[in-house]
Amino acid sequence: MLKPARVVYLGIDVQKAFGREAKSANLATLASHPEGDESVEVLNNARLASAVYQAGGTVIVTKDWHNPVGTKIEVEGGTVVDNRAAAEFAIYGEHAPRADGDSDLNAPLESTLQQLEARDGHRRTVIPVDRYEQVESGDSQRIFEIHKNVYDITQVEELQDGVEKGRVVPNQAFWNLMNRETSQGPVTLVLGGKIAEVCVRAGAFSLLGGLPGVDMVVPEDAVSSLPAELARQLQLPTKPEVMSQLRERGARVVRTEEVLGWLTPEAP
Repeated sequence: MLKPARVVYLGIDVQKAFGREAKSANLATLASHPEGDESVEVLNNARLASAVYQAGGTVIVTKDWHNPVGTKIEVEGGTVVDNRAAAEFAIYGEHAPRADGDSDLNAPLESTLQQLEARDGHRRTVIPVDRYEQVESGDSQRIFEIHKNVYDITQVEELQDGVEKGRVVPNQAFWNLMNRETSQGPVTLVLGGKIAEVCVRAGAFSLLGGLPGVDMVVPEDAVSSLPAELARQLQLPTKPEVMSQLRERGARVVRTEEVLGWLTPEAP
């Protein structure tokens, strides 16, 4: 595999909320056992992010991000009630609110991003779910944290007063960033994260459809998954089935060491 001219790392939801550190009892089952090893998968995402940055590429991480059901938000002309997370919480339990640490990136990836920020000289640019989310952002042009409130990072659910399911529209901030990257020439997109059968699958499919010609590389040992039996109970494809679906759509499914091999310059 040849080293690409441009490369982007996209780590989807590598967060405490999805795995053994989760505060939701339902989500604490999402640790890839017995099929995988969450600790290895998380560490591989950190290694990939570091290697992509060192190769001159862009690092993007996403965070699942929700308000507790019933949160009151001040908007122009009054107050609205945010119930957008109700359906998702009913399935998985309450997760990834900004206040209690559940939305934090897993430690290896967060530590890596902090190291990259120090090297970059700029704090990561944080892109919120919407204008009502209060976040502190840096101005890095190579390190991004994007918040999401639906499975698919390419979409966002709009706020509507008291409604459990708002209008789902394209996540224009995310598409703008991806279009910025692809407008400069052919791009290899290295995709890892959690969870294979849900958010990784949804985002990958949309990106393959929305970015024709993108060279998507999926290191399967950097993608966490549901236990296969649980996936079947939820009527979802298992991780091997997801990887097969990605291959059919043109993605290259590889191992982390292979990606690191062509990203890392050889010693003279």
